[in-house]
Amino acid sequence: MSEYESRTGNTSRDKALAGWRSPLGTWVTSSLAIQALTGLWLYVAPFSVASQVQLLLHVVLGLSTLVPLAIYQKRHLAAWWRQRVTAEMILGYALLAAVATCVVTGLVVTWQSAAGPRLGPTWDLVHLISGIAATVLLPVHLVTAALRRPGAVDAALAAARRAFVLRGAWALAAAAALVSVASFALRAPGGTRDVPEGYAIPAYVADNPDFAGNPFAPSNARTDGDRMVDPALLAGSEGCGAPGCHDEILAEWQPSAHRFAAMNAPFQSVQRAFAADRTPAETRYCGGCHDPISLFAGAKDLSNQDLAAPGMQEGISCIACHSISAADSRGNADYRLTPPQPYLGTNSEGWRLWVSHFLVRAYPRRHLIDYDRNILRTPEFCGACHKQFIPEELNGFGLISGQNQYDEWLNGHWHSEDPETDLSCTDCHMRLVRNSRDPGKGEKGDAHRTEDDDAHRHHGFIATNSFIPAVLRLPHWETQVALTEEWVRGETVIEEIDDRWPRGPVASVDFVATPAAVAAGSELVLRATVVNRKAGHNFITGPLDFVRSWIHLTVTDGAGRVIDERGAIDPETRHILDAPGVPHTAASGSGDGRGTLVLEANPVDAEGNVLEEHELWRKAGGRDKRVIFPRHTDAHVYRIDVPADAVGPLRVTAQLLFRRYRQQFLDLVVPDMERESGTFQPTIVQSTAEATIDVRSRDAE
Repeated sequence: MSEYESRTGNTSRDKALAGWRSPLGTWVTSSLAIQALTGLWLYVAPFSVASQVQLLLHVVLGLSTLVPLAIYQKRHLAAWWRQRVTAEMILGYALLAAVATCVVTGLVVTWQSAAGPRLGPTWDLVHLISGIAATVLLPVHLVTAALRRPGAVDAALAAARRAFVLRGAWALAAAAALVSVASFALRAPGGTRDVPEGYAIPAYVADNPDFAGNPFAPSNARTDGDRMVDPALLAGSEGCGAPGCHDEILAEWQPSAHRFAAMNAPFQSVQRAFAADRTPAETRYCGGCHDPISLFAGAKDLSNQDLAAPGMQEGISCIACHSISAADSRGNADYRLTPPQPYLGTNSEGWRLWVSHFLVRAYPRRHLIDYDRNILRTPEFCGACHKQFIPEELNGFGLISGQNQYDEWLNGHWHSEDPETDLSCTDCHMRLVRNSRDPGKGEKGDAHRTEDDDAHRHHGFIATNSFIPAVLRLPHWETQVALTEEWVRGETVIEEIDDRWPRGPVASVDFVATPAAVAAGSELVLRATVVNRKAGHNFITGPLDFVRSWIHLTVTDGAGRVIDERGAIDPETRHILDAPGVPHTAASGSGDGRGTLVLEANPVDAEGNVLEEHELWRKAGGRDKRVIFPRHTDAHVYRIDVPADAVGPLRVTAQLLFRRYRQQFLDLVVPDMERESGTFQPTIVQSTAEATIDVRSRDAE
């Protein structure tokens, strides 16, 4: 006969004695106590390996206790529910309600943590509250039960209670020992280390307040404590996009310029030239923005010939970008990186990686602290890298500005101190993706968003980089190319800013004061304009020594004969031509009516020589700069000789074209890249304008 059978045959004292002696009761009570302690630990103790081990113990023990708990509770109720109502019984029923609620919500949050995409905040809160209630009620219930029958008058009960407490204490001690041993065994080696003696470049850190002892100079990037970081701690972006996690965002990032920032052939070639011309250590100047994983691993050094660390192929990885904890708009990667505290199983495979993702979803607080910082939403965050200058210590001449999208935006038309009208980097280049599956969707910190808007920011950073994704055949490169070309052509409509940002081309070409007619055998004067309609920064912007946008003008008479052409692409060299057979030079835009409008700039060294291979470490100035400020216009006058036998009407077409790279740069720096990859640089038509002009004979003049 069991201890809870025969309700009429056993006295309440017998039932109490059987309850204190019950191994099942000891198991269930000890399990609830261990779960209470491990669960509360997660909320009051800092993130650690021990915390994660306790979470896993909490889950495993909770699942393994479900059946014993149900059996014990059924027997316990059967034994006591017909007894006279007492405070002890009321506490017991309250404990039952709290435990039942905690079990149900625990099963839900366990499922959410296992299957994703994220923990439900309401379920998690109810689980916490019911768990706290059970933690309080359990000892109170046990104490009141003990006090109801004092051990002083019943030696057997006293002995049973002492044995019960002893068994519980052994269970708690065993759990503590298990946590300690597992935490010790699973501890990971430190992810950071001291910078070796002599690693910093003396010319940059000795008595130089601009770098303030930064061992990663001439980059302005730093880490907490100026320590080196294990590349494994900043790499592993594929893990971020595991099923049920940030898979949509990973697919957007994979073909992006942030991803290929270090692995693309032009960068690698320029970096090798930099190291050969100066020293490998000085390539740290590039590393902060292009290759932070290698920079902080200490790979930009004479001891490492390829100047790269494992993970370099990720460029600006998910973790490297989201670990930036502070940024300054001074530029040259002026940010501070705080290495994340990894979860167990990070960067592993198989079931270990599954456990890691389970821990992230079940215990997301550390994940959010490490990766969801408010600085990420600010223009200054972008400005840390999208603003560049060459320090005097690098060029040996004097401080010279480089590309600077941040200040162009800050002083431009689209920036406003009013958040209702302001347009910043993320508004244009990180459009919202609706109906998102991402666990981080929604944003309450944005003036134009809500926590439940069911959207995430697009991490393809769509701008003008359509060529390299196709060359490298990166995952989803076709999508990236399509989105980029739509953007350059002005076909993209961003719904959330549609009321503040005009539709149509980013920059457009048009004719001004075009004559209605021209006499055959005379000179036709045309004035073409280009308007920077939508770019928040100058047009063009970025590395102006190789980005190009220009007008391709053709004039055709009524017989179909081309009587003039400017800005065509040479079919053999693929260089821009001022006129058929005449390569473009910056001097052609000087106002003599020849050549064509080309937006460009050319850096020069201290002797005034043009730097054609992006040797920015030697830049001492620039020339031939032609860009258009936001919402401003540039114009070019074309003087065209109309043949005496021209047949009217003349059809004039102007196309505003765009290329990411000046072809001469590619020919010099990566001469085989296009041929070997089978992908040749595209020329994108941004805007087109047309005009028709009648032709009169000279006799009609």
